[in-house]
Amino acid sequence: MRALCTAAALAILPARAFAATLPARLDLQPPFPAVTAQAPQIEQVAPGIQYADYELWSDAGPISVHVVAADLSNPAVRVRTVLAHGVLTSAGETVTAMAQRTGAVAGINGDYFDIGQTNRPTNVVVRDGTLLLTPSDRYALVVLDSASAHFAQLVFKGSVLIGSQQFALDAINRRPARAGAMTLLTPAFGPVPTNRAMTLVRLTPTAGTPPLATYRVDGPALGEASAPAGYYLAAASDAGGNISLPAAGEAVSFTGDLTPIPLTTIADAVGGGPLILYNGAWYDDASGPGDAFDPRAPCSGAALENDGTLLLVEVDGRQTQRSIGLSRPELSALMRALGADDGIALDGGGSSTLAVQLLGESEPVLVSSPSDGAERSIADGIFLYNVAPAGPAIRLVASPETIRAMPGAQVAMHVTAVDANDRASRITAPLEAVVEPSSLGSVVGDRFVARASGNGSIQLRSASLTGSVPLEVTSEPARLVLSPPDPDVDPHATLELHARAFDATGFRLTLPARLPWRASGGMIDTFGRFVAGEDAADVRLELGRRAALVHVTVGSHEVPLEGFLSALHFLSSPAGGPGSATADPSCSECLRLTYSLASNERAAYAIVENPLPLGAVGLSFDVNGNASSAELRVALRSGAGEEVLFSAVALDRSGLRHVTVRFPQGLAQPLRLIGFYAIAKHASQTEAGAVRIANVRVLVAGSR
Repeated sequence: MRALCTAAALAILPARAFAATLPARLDLQPPFPAVTAQAPQIEQVAPGIQYADYELWSDAGPISVHVVAADLSNPAVRVRTVLAHGVLTSAGETVTAMAQRTGAVAGINGDYFDIGQTNRPTNVVVRDGTLLLTPSDRYALVVLDSASAHFAQLVFKGSVLIGSQQFALDAINRRPARAGAMTLLTPAFGPVPTNRAMTLVRLTPTAGTPPLATYRVDGPALGEASAPAGYYLAAASDAGGNISLPAAGEAVSFTGDLTPIPLTTIADAVGGGPLILYNGAWYDDASGPGDAFDPRAPCSGAALENDGTLLLVEVDGRQTQRSIGLSRPELSALMRALGADDGIALDGGGSSTLAVQLLGESEPVLVSSPSDGAERSIADGIFLYNVAPAGPAIRLVASPETIRAMPGAQVAMHVTAVDANDRASRITAPLEAVVEPSSLGSVVGDRFVARASGNGSIQLRSASLTGSVPLEVTSEPARLVLSPPDPDVDPHATLELHARAFDATGFRLTLPARLPWRASGGMIDTFGRFVAGEDAADVRLELGRRAALVHVTVGSHEVPLEGFLSALHFLSSPAGGPGSATADPSCSECLRLTYSLASNERAAYAIVENPLPLGAVGLSFDVNGNASSAELRVALRSGAGEEVLFSAVALDRSGLRHVTVRFPQGLAQPLRLIGFYAIAKHASQTEAGAVRIANVRVLVAGSR
C-alpha cells in the first residue's frame, strides 16, 4: 500500500492544465462493485462543459451516476460559489433554485451545514474574491483568478487593531468560540442572535474593501433577541467576564489572510471534505466528518483530472430499484475511473443534488433523483456558467438526443434551436419532423409514436435550421427487469409492478403504457396494478421472446428478534450529543432512548446492529414515550450495503402503542437492523424526551 503523504505535503494539491472529455465507458476497479453493464449518455451543454449520465448495473445493484466536466481554461467557463439566498444564515435553497436564480448551466450541492437550524455551511466560503466565512480544518475546492482549481486545507490568521492595541482576529462570520476571542460579522452573516456571553459592537466601513477593512465604531448593538444584519465586532467575555472594547467613534482595522493559498489569488472557494482521492489512490482523511454506519448512500463530490478538468459528481442512492449509492471508498474509485487524480467528498445523503441546463433548454433542471423524494434546501454549492455571448441560431437540437423505444411506445420530444455558443434560441419558423424510414413510426404533435422495429432518424427542419434525432426501435429487449423483486403484500392489498427493458448495449427502452401482464393468482391489469388474493402468485411479462417473472408472497408471520440489545450503544448527529441509549431495567430486552434535539443534537441513535432473518419484510414493537413533535425512525442496511431509513411512528402522544412497519419493497436480502433513532419532525424544532421500545419482533414473508 502506498505510504500517505504528510499533512504539510497535502495542504494544497497542484493545479492542472486541460483537454479531456468524459469517458464513453468506465473502467471501474475494486472496491467499486463489479459492473456487468453500463449505458453512458454524454452530451455537450455549453462550451467547455459536458454532462454525462452513467446508468450502471453492478453485482450489488443499480448505480445511477451523474457527472459534469468543465474545462476551466475555456474563457466561456466560470466557476462560482453560490449561497442560499445570497447569505450564510437562511432558510436554505435548493440547488435547482440557486442555479436558475443565478443563470448557471450546472450546479451541485456543496458543504455540510447546520441543517434545519441556521443552515450555515461549516467550512470556508469565498465568493468573487470576498472571504465570507473563514475555514474549518477540512479540505475545500479553491478556484483561482487564473481559472485553475486546487483542493486545499485553508488556514486563516488575522488581527484587529484598536487604537494602538492589536488583538487576534479569530474568524470572520463565526460567533466567538472561546473566552476572550474576537470575530468580525458582516451582513452576509444575517441577523445575529445575542446572549450575555457575547458583546456586539456596531461598525461602519470607512476605508478599504470589507470585510478586511477599516471601520468606525458606532456603539454597542442594542436589542434583546438579535441584532439586524450588519457589520459587528463580536467579542466573547473572558473567564472574569471582562473584555476591552473600542469606544464609539474609534477606528478599528481588520487584517488577515489565508494560507497556503493567499486570499488575493482566490476567486471562489467552497468547503467540503474529506479528501478521498489523492494522486489517483484512495485517501483516508481523518479531518472529514465521519459516518456512523459506513453505508452505501447518496453522495456528491468534486474532483480534478491531471489535465485541469473539474468534475462535479453525484450518485443517487437509497433507491433500491434505481440506485443503491456508494460508500466513500467506492466514490473515490468512481472518480479515478472518470479520469481524476484528486477528489473530495461534498455533503451527501438527501443533500446530494445535481442540476444541469441541458442543451437547448432555457434553464437548468434537476437531473439527479434525491433520496428524500424531493429536492432538499441546502446551504451552498458549486456552480458553472457559460459567459460566452449569445448569437443567432445555427442548428436544431432535441431532447432526448437519441430515442430508444419498443413498438407502441410514445416518447415526448422537445425541439429547440441553439447558437454557436450552445445558448438556446427561439424557433421562429414552422417545425417539420420527418421519420426516416417512415415504417419506424410517426411524429404526432410533440411525441414520437414507435410502430415497427429498425434503426433510423427523425430529420428536423425549421427554415434554414436543421437537426437529427437517431432512432432505435426494438421489438425484443435484450434484458427485461421487473420491480420490485420478490415483493410481499397483505391479502387483497394492491401492488404497483413496473417493467424496465434494455437493449443489447444496456440502454433503456421506452415501453408502451399498456403491457401484456399475466398472474397465476390474484389479478393484474395492463398497467401493472396487481391485487393480491389469499395465496402467493407468480406474475409474468413477455415482450417478444424475452420473459421475466416475479414471485409475490402474500401474508407474513412474526418471529422474536433474538439478542436485541447485545450490541447496544448510543450515537448522535453531530457526535457528542446529550442523549443516551440504555437497556431499561424494568424489563428484559427493553430499550430506552433519550434525546435532546437542538442545535447540538439533530438525531439521537440507539445502535443495535441486529442481523434479520431471510425474508424479513417488517418489524413490530411496542412504543411508550412522552408527547413531543419528534419522530421515531428505523435504520437498516440492505444486503447490497445500502443505507435504508424510514419513519416508524410520530412521538406525538404519551402512553403505550403497538407499531407495525413494513420495509420498502425490493430490498436486497439479508437485512440488518442498524437501530432506532429520534429526529425532529420539522428541522427547526427543539425537542427533548425519552422513548421506550419493547417486544421487538420481525415480520417474515409468508405463512409459517
